[in-house]
Amino acid sequence: MKRLFFALWPVPEIRARCAAVSAALKTAGRPVQADNLHVTLVFIGSVDETVEAKLIEAAGTVDFAKISIRFDALDYWRRPQIICLTGKPEDTAATSLVDALNRIAAALEIRTDDRPYQAHVTLLRKAKALPPLAFEPIVWQSGAFCLVESRSTPEGVVYRVLKTWQTPTKAGAETEPRPGLTNPDGGIIIGDNASTHRP
Repeated sequence: MKRLFFALWPVPEIRARCAAVSAALKTAGRPVQADNLHVTLVFIGSVDETVEAKLIEAAGTVDFAKISIRFDALDYWRRPQIICLTGKPEDTAATSLVDALNRIAAALEIRTDDRPYQAHVTLLRKAKALPPLAFEPIVWQSGAFCLVESRSTPEGVVYRVLKTWQTPTKAGAETEPRPGLTNPDGGIIIGDNASTHRP
């Protein structure tokens, strides 16, 4: 069984800007490593290999546009004890993609979060409160989404990108996961042992 979710991964510039906000808040909690910052689209949960294959096949048929989300606020979520960037999509592309991925999950009898979609980037875990901080809004643009595995290990939680899909604007646009900082088996290690989702 694998614990999966669909997500957006940042380009280096956006990763650096998010990491800078996280660094400015580092005394408030445990910062998520910069290479693990992402935007969750739909959390799937634990599935077997057969369902994983069906998810990948179905996700490959989704017609989606380039996504733009303006993150202009910081929020503290008390229950999971996280500080995150929050914001709203600048158009309908993000919510349309989330809706399409939720329909795929529903067709496979996978229950997903039925609350209105809240785009967020988790910056710190184990936080107790949100200090005041002014920052310039971050516009996160993405022409791709990915399926990610989350695994708990003695060293921490490992995120491993299993598949990436690009906006279908060119022939052969679908790509394999981009290289990044990885552990020996190809995963990306978060610097804590948090298992609470939202990722």
